[in-house]
Parts: sequence; C-alpha cells; structure tokens
Amino acid sequence: MGVTLRYYAILDDNQNYMYDTFGIEEREGNCVSVVLNQNNEICLLKEYRYMPEKYFLSCPRGFSEVNENRLECSLREVAEEVGDFEVIETGDLGQIYQNTTFFITPIGVKLVKIKVDIVEIGKSQESEDICAIGFYKHETVKQMIKDGKIECLITLGALMRYFAFIDS
Repeated sequence: MGVTLRYYAILDDNQNYMYDTFGIEEREGNCVSVVLNQNNEICLLKEYRYMPEKYFLSCPRGFSEVNENRLECSLREVAEEVGDFEVIETGDLGQIYQNTTFFITPIGVKLVKIKVDIVEIGKSQESEDICAIGFYKHETVKQMIKDGKIECLITLGALMRYFAFIDS
C-alpha cells in the first residue's frame, strides 16, 4: 500500500525526553477527486469505512500505484469507482493534510470533469463496499454539509478546496 510508519521521540530545548509519537508517510501520488459530470453535478459515493464502522458520503479517492502521479491515480480511481466516462477536463486544486497529528504526506486534490452516460459501481470495487453513487447539485451538497450528512474530513477538505476555487 506504500505506507511507512515513523517513530519520533520529542525532546525539549535541553534534549530531555517529553513524549513519543509516530507519523504515517504515504506515497506522494495519493489523491482525492472532486468529480463533476457534464451537468456540473458533484459525484459522491456511499462507502463503508471499517474505521469507525459506518457508511460515509465521500469523494472518490485512493492510494497511488508505484510511480503513479496524482492525476493518473485520480483517473484510475474514478474509473474504478464510477465506471466508464470521457474526460472533459482536469485540474489541480492543491493538497490537504488528512490529520496533522499523524500524517506526514499530504493528499492531492484533483478536479475531474467527466461525461458519463451510465453511472454504475465499478466492478473492481466490490471489496471497497461502495453501495451507491450519485451526482448532486452544488446547493444540495452544501446543504448536506450543513446538515452533517458529509462527515469525512478528506471529502470536506476536497469540497472546501473546490468551492473556494469556483468562488474565486
């Protein structure tokens, strides 16, 4: 999966031990994608996460393969999770840190606009526990955020990057 765990001993200015912690370093190509269809609707997956054992509405995301850049990872993950599509355009929305306490490597945020005719859960995603895919209008997504229906911080961070991008 391309993850390295690093152990750190934190010392004060006099080199006295204070506490220890660990850091998780992932591949540089990992990313989350804000996917829009040809109607500018945002794609959200209903996906089960084993920690904390519940379903979340989330943007497509994934771990990069060896030597795969963020755009390649993004397009592969969208194909795996959403099915067949035609790329209209792509863009870079920056990066986010999923948790600044433990994660060392940021996650890239990609914008992927696609033309999609039939939305179906990708056949290779049976092990991912994706049970639904939907495309939602911007105002609907904002209301879902207000109502607490989108709880995943990676998805919230990606959507914040996207909304800031289109508002500028």
